[in-house]
Amino acid sequence: MLTSDTEKLFTAYRIIGTKWTIHILCSLSQGPKKFSEIYGCVPSISEAILSKRLKDLQNDNLVNRTGLTHSIQNMYELTPKGAALAAFIPCLMDWFTKNMN
Repeated sequence: MLTSDTEKLFTAYRIIGTKWTIHILCSLSQGPKKFSEIYGCVPSISEAILSKRLKDLQNDNLVNRTGLTHSIQNMYELTPKGAALAAFIPCLMDWFTKNMN
């Protein structure tokens, strides 16, 4: 049987290990964006996959979606929980710079 710590690790990996999640979190860490703005920031992702990933992140309470007044467009932004997770991205980039070059 898995220990509590192992379960936490697998849950975290399920979230951040999904393709494109880090890119989306990184994009939204710069502020709220419309779907089309996120789409433009994430290289090589399809609209269908971006939509799915955003829904997954909403279900994990990492991203909020709000409708714009007088528009059919939505804005996406990180929740505090999502911002806390996105805060580790610069650490990953720093690790890569120090260790993989």
